[in-house]
Amino acid sequence: MLTLYRDRNAVCCQKVELALSEKALEFEVRTVSLFRSAQYEPAYLEINPRGVVPTLVHDGATILESSVICEYLDETFPEPPLMPADAAGRAGVRQWTKLVDEEIHEAGSVLSFCAMFRDRMLAMEETEREKRFRNVGNPGREAFYRSSVEQGVASPFAYRAIAAYERLVRDLESRLATTRDWIAGGRYSLAEVAIAPYFARAEFLGLLDLWVEGRTHTAAWWRRIRSRASFGAAVAGTLAPAELAEMRESGEKIRSEVAARREEYLRADASRAP
Repeated sequence: MLTLYRDRNAVCCQKVELALSEKALEFEVRTVSLFRSAQYEPAYLEINPRGVVPTLVHDGATILESSVICEYLDETFPEPPLMPADAAGRAGVRQWTKLVDEEIHEAGSVLSFCAMFRDRMLAMEETEREKRFRNVGNPGREAFYRSSVEQGVASPFAYRAIAAYERLVRDLESRLATTRDWIAGGRYSLAEVAIAPYFARAEFLGLLDLWVEGRTHTAAWWRRIRSRASFGAAVAGTLAPAELAEMRESGEKIRSEVAARREEYLRADASRAP
């Protein structure tokens, strides 16, 4: 039996659900509400001591970290494969999943906090807001959450997030100009699984076109991903209309600032060119 502990609007959980959907696997869902800090409840911490989602439990084995879970699923349930057959191809996919883990996850979190979560946090009483900051339990994450809420797009973390999305889409456009349909070449892979939820979050916020406009290979790739049944099942179809409306409304509030900071980054990047 597969049991997934998740928050349905958490991008890292959507990665795992994409993999599960692509493999047509049935699984039991246990909801862990991040905004209610359910990830810090003692019962959940016994399962995942880091207090994060997702967690996958399979026949008594507990698997942590979304990228690790996705590879575990691909190895345990090999059809259809989500990794290339050759070692070089698998290494190529892991370069993209590593980028997501190291840069894009934080970037997506920062954009989310600058938009919809910032609105929610600023509406709280100060004591409750401080409690939620302390609940993070990770000084690095607490720093960018706090900065994103207090400063919004003016935060240095927001600038770094906007730059990370810019580099991701720039490199993706270059890669797809060669491989065409999919990052790994002829087959949808864990590279798509890793990136798609972060594209979706930016799109739901009404910001994705700031990076994708004019990048025709990436735009076509994104249309192909959105047309897959797994995307509807794991990402778009899991969100209520009110949630989508909240994201779009909050994203519209910061769109002009995000665009301005992207231009700031592009100017700085151009000045560094030889």
